[in-house]
Amino acid sequence: MDDKQFEKRMELLKKSYDRIEPQLDPEAVFAQIEAENTMQQAEESNTTQKPPSKWQKPAVWIASIASVLLLGVLVSSYVINPSTFVQTTEQKQEQQQKQKQEQEYDEWLSNFTKKYQEKREQMRKELDIPEKEFSEISLIQNADNEVYSLPKRKEMFLEIQSVNNDFFKGLETDILDDLQTPRELIQHIETYEDPMTIEESNYFYSIYSYRAEDIALYYSNKLAQYEKVLSQKPTSFPADLNQLIASANNQYLELLYNGESFEFKPNAVFGKDAPEYIDRLHPGVLGYFKYLATGSLLIGGELRYSIEDSATILHLYEQTLLADNSYEYNDDFNVLKGEFENTWLAIFKGTETNPIRTKTGQYKPEYMDLLAKIANGEYGEAMRETAQLILDEIKVTGQSKTLEQLTTYDIWMGILHLRKDIFMQTQDGTTSIAIDDNWIEQTKLLYNAFVYTKDDAMIDTLNPINIVSLFLYAHGVGDRDIAQKLLTDDVDINTVVQFDGMESFTALHEIGDSSLNIRATVKSAAHGVIGQQLSFKLTTVATENGGTRYLISAINN
Repeated sequence: MDDKQFEKRMELLKKSYDRIEPQLDPEAVFAQIEAENTMQQAEESNTTQKPPSKWQKPAVWIASIASVLLLGVLVSSYVINPSTFVQTTEQKQEQQQKQKQEQEYDEWLSNFTKKYQEKREQMRKELDIPEKEFSEISLIQNADNEVYSLPKRKEMFLEIQSVNNDFFKGLETDILDDLQTPRELIQHIETYEDPMTIEESNYFYSIYSYRAEDIALYYSNKLAQYEKVLSQKPTSFPADLNQLIASANNQYLELLYNGESFEFKPNAVFGKDAPEYIDRLHPGVLGYFKYLATGSLLIGGELRYSIEDSATILHLYEQTLLADNSYEYNDDFNVLKGEFENTWLAIFKGTETNPIRTKTGQYKPEYMDLLAKIANGEYGEAMRETAQLILDEIKVTGQSKTLEQLTTYDIWMGILHLRKDIFMQTQDGTTSIAIDDNWIEQTKLLYNAFVYTKDDAMIDTLNPINIVSLFLYAHGVGDRDIAQKLLTDDVDINTVVQFDGMESFTALHEIGDSSLNIRATVKSAAHGVIGQQLSFKLTTVATENGGTRYLISAINN
C-alpha cells in the first residue's frame, strides 16, 4: 500500500468516526465500514492494476474494529456514563481503607495473642498444673477457643469497632479476665467500695463461683490416687499430696470430707485464711458462698452436720433467700431454696439416724429444746411461727397435726411471709401488699397445693392476708367450692359479685389496728362491676382438733 492509499483509508476512518452516534450501534458501524471499503476499493481499481492482497480487507476490519472499540470505551467512560470513573475511585479508596483496617486488626491480634499466652502461662504456673492437664480444664478450653476464633471474626469485629472505638480494648479485658485465678478474683473485692451492693455482690459471686468450682474440680480429681492415705494424719501425707493441698489452699480451696469422699471446696469467705476485706460483700450473698463451701447439707436424706450446725447454716440461707430478688432467673437461688426446704423438713420431722421420738413414741427432750430455740428466733425468723405452733400442739395434746402435715411448701411459705417485696409496713403499723404478678403467682401456688392435697387443715396455717388472697384467686377462677371453704356458714357465696380473676385488684390493706379486717382495692377498669373496693371481715373459729383458723365472716363493697 503506497502513501496515497494509506491517506485515503485514514480519511475514510475519520469520516466513520465523525458519524458515530453517542449511543453506539456496532452493526451500523460495521455496515458503514463495509460501505466505505467498497467505495475505496472501486477507486483503487481505477488507479492501479495490482490486485488487492487477500489480507488487506481483514486487516482494515481488524484495525477499524479495534479503533471503534477503543473509541467506544473512551466515549462510554467520558460521554455516555461519566460517573463510572468516579465510582471506581471511591471503591478503590474504600478497598484501601478496608485493607488498612484488616492490617491493623492483624497487628492487634498478634500483639494480643502474645499478651494472652503470657497471662495464660502465668495462671498455669500459679496453679501448678502441667500444660496438658491445664489445657483440658473447661475454663481454659473456653478461653482458648475464644482466642482461636478471633481471626474468623475479623470482619464482624471490624464493623463493631467502626462504631465503637473501645471495642477491642473491652474485648481484650474480657478475655484476659477469664484467666484470673480464684485468688486474684477474691483480691479484686478490695477494689469495690465498702460495703458492696447486693447487685455487685451477686455479680461477683456469679463470676467467682464458676471459675473457683472449675479449678476445685481439677484438684479434687487429683485426690483419687491418694484415697488410702487421706484418712490418715496429715503428717503422714506424701510430699506430692502436700504440694497439691498447698496449691489448692493458695486459691482459698479447702480439703473437705463430704460424707462419701474427700474434695476441695471454695471457702474464701468462711475459711480461716479469709482476707479481712471479704466483709465488703453484701450479707445477702453469704448463703451462696456458704453453699459453695459446704455443698449439700443432706446425703441420702441424712444430715451431714449436727442439727445445730445445720440450722445455723440455714439461717445464712434464709438471709440470702430474703435479700435476693433475682429468683425468677437465678439457678443458684433455686438450688438454695431446695436446700432450705429439704433440710428444714429433715430437722423438723427427724431422720432415720436422728429420730425425734423415743422408742415409746414420746418426743425427745432435746427435740423439744430445739423447737424452743427455733421459736425464739435463734436460727432465723422464717421458721419461728411453725416451730411455735408445733411446740404448742405437742404441749397440749402430745401430738402435732401441723408437724404431721408439714411439707416443703409450708417451709417456703415461711420465707414468703418475710420477703419485703410482698409485705410492706404502712405508717400506722398495719400491713399492705401489692397484688402484682409475683403475688398472684404465689397465691396460685397456694391454691394448687390446696387443690392437690384436698386437706382443709391447710387453712389452719393461713393468716388473714393469705385467706383473703386465696379467696380472691379461687373466686376469680370460678372455683366456688374452695372459695366457700374460706367463708363462715352464714356467708353465702352467691351474694359475692363474680369478678374476672385476681388481676382485678391492686392491693390488700389491713384496716386500722386489727389484722381481722382486710380491704381489697379494685382496679379502676373493674369499678363498674365490683366497686372501688371489697372489705373482708375475718373471725377465728374452732377446728375439730382443738385449734383455730381464720375464716371470712363478712364481705362488703
